Amino acid sequence: MREQIDQIQPLSLIVLACVVGLVTGGGAIVFDELIRMVQWVAIGSTEAPLYVLPTLPWYSYLLVPACGGLLVAPVVLLVSRESQGHGVPQVIEAVMLGGGKIRPRVAVVKSLASALTIGTGGSVGREGPIVQIGAALGSFLGQLLQIPQSRLPTLVGCGVAGGIAAAFNAPIAGAFFALEVVMRNFAMPAFGPVMLSSVLATVVSRAYFGNHPAFVVPGYALLSVWELPLYLLLGIACGLGGVSFMVVLDLLEQGFRKIRIHPLLKPALGGLILGVALLVVPDIYGVGYATMDSILRGGVSWTWLLLLLPVKMLATSLTLASGGSGGVFLPSLYLGAITGGLLGMGAGAVFPAFTAPSGGYALVGMGAFLAGATHSPITALILLFELTNDYHIILPLMLSCSVSTLVAKLLREESIYTIHLLRRGIDVRRREENLMQAFTVEQVMRREAPTLSERAPFKDIVQHFLLHDASLCFVVDDRHTLLGTISIHDVKDLLREDALDSLVIAKDLLHPSTRPTHPEETIAHCLEKFSLTEQEFLPVTAHDSGKLQGMISQRDVLDLYYREILRHEYLGLSLRSEQGAHAEHQHVRLPHEYVVEILPVPARHTGKTLREIALRTSFNVTAVAVRHGGLHGQDELPNPDQPLGRLDFLVLVGRAVDLQQFAQQEG
Repeated sequence: MREQIDQIQPLSLIVLACVVGLVTGGGAIVFDELIRMVQWVAIGSTEAPLYVLPTLPWYSYLLVPACGGLLVAPVVLLVSRESQGHGVPQVIEAVMLGGGKIRPRVAVVKSLASALTIGTGGSVGREGPIVQIGAALGSFLGQLLQIPQSRLPTLVGCGVAGGIAAAFNAPIAGAFFALEVVMRNFAMPAFGPVMLSSVLATVVSRAYFGNHPAFVVPGYALLSVWELPLYLLLGIACGLGGVSFMVVLDLLEQGFRKIRIHPLLKPALGGLILGVALLVVPDIYGVGYATMDSILRGGVSWTWLLLLLPVKMLATSLTLASGGSGGVFLPSLYLGAITGGLLGMGAGAVFPAFTAPSGGYALVGMGAFLAGATHSPITALILLFELTNDYHIILPLMLSCSVSTLVAKLLREESIYTIHLLRRGIDVRRREENLMQAFTVEQVMRREAPTLSERAPFKDIVQHFLLHDASLCFVVDDRHTLLGTISIHDVKDLLREDALDSLVIAKDLLHPSTRPTHPEETIAHCLEKFSLTEQEFLPVTAHDSGKLQGMISQRDVLDLYYREILRHEYLGLSLRSEQGAHAEHQHVRLPHEYVVEILPVPARHTGKTLREIALRTSFNVTAVAVRHGGLHGQDELPNPDQPLGRLDFLVLVGRAVDLQQFAQQEG
């Protein structure tokens, strides 16, 4: 039975996903209690802040958020900078570029920083922090147990799903948020573990908090088909609102970067400004569950909603831009409730005969605004469905979420999560380029490069090219500083000039290197340099001194590129080749007549490296993993310079006929 399970999903991954779900559910409980403790210290009560604030003196409105900022700054800036902001972009980056590796300290620092921000009045949500906390816990568990790196992003996704599920008591929405927003992958190898983690995190949170929805709302329904145009209009309004939220947040972040005060003081400045706003609009304190509940019941006037809309948007953006820690998920729901409530009140005044109460529009607006801001309509739709446990509102919800996402994407291709990544050169839509951002030249370069002294005579230059296969060599001075390159074609032109033998030296023939690369550069940047030159090799020099440290081959870079693309696309599948007492090679069918097959290293290639075998040029196949020491060895990324043993197996991708040609080689 275990063998059959492993063919579908590795049993170890299933067990680990369950553990991550349980741990994340517990982490959500600890985080919630931490927020309550900070709030009790800050305002003397764990009740809803909206009911406690009127009993406090006016100066508390100013001091509490400012003091929270002072405490948050050193925690984030001095211990773990990735804990700043709303967390989800950092998790997406870790999955796409970092192989799912997140430092364990992020879970601790993010918990403390976000609890300080929210508990002292920061106008942000708790779902972003719990997403990052869950992701860090999943990553830490995977690294601690040294699981294959290809499975680490799945465990990160399990932590994300568990965090959302525990925070909202919404297991399906939690799973789809992880798959749709963070992992961007609905394939079965990720789907099953993520779902299991989400379920178990919800079980843990329900055991502690009880089985209650995040919002208790009346049973709203579509009263008439004539309401559908109104919900269409609501979708457009929420799409515009989501884009506006992104713009405001982006502008304030840029503005705070330009303020010339010490970074440790910026969160306190943001808290002080927020405190001034709290004197006028106390509803923006913290998460804002009580205000959203009132809007969903139609208990807030339209004049107050008009004031809340811009103030809440500015308050959330201010908290994050100044250096606070928290999420944008709940603020998006808050802003959506306001937008829907306003439109519902207007529709009720104009068309009282066939419109639902304003709370129904507020409920749909929550999902639509979230969909527009995060570009995740599936998550928004499922979340609101789980919050209401009512199917009757599903048609307006589907319409508004779809339209909102469409409008937001037409106006701005980035979501509120990906815009931060794009500003740092990470485009989630260009997956292949992002993969190459994760590698540096130092990881691919060859340490030994063909070199000649600048004073080498012509006969030594000729002798060099006769003894080496490379079509060029690098010319260096006495300090090994790169001066330029000499091509074999430069030498050919002078071979007939016998009189020049004693006159020409290497310095006379070299061409200055206009595009050297450096060890710390990314492979993506290196690929751009290759595209601008016709050279097969680029010199690798120290950035400060210009000393030659090696060279990098265009072929090696492209091999890495193809290998990573295939590994990310196909190595998530479970491949087992043992049945009974004999080995049987099983194929997983791929598009375009390609298959994946596990083959032993042919005897004639034992002791050779992958670079020497030249799989792509000789056999038109690609090695995406190596199993050292036998069929049951752990999958490892191929090292092109590591000799292969007689017990090693290769996981190869190629056409069946090419794989057969490689396997049938004789010793």
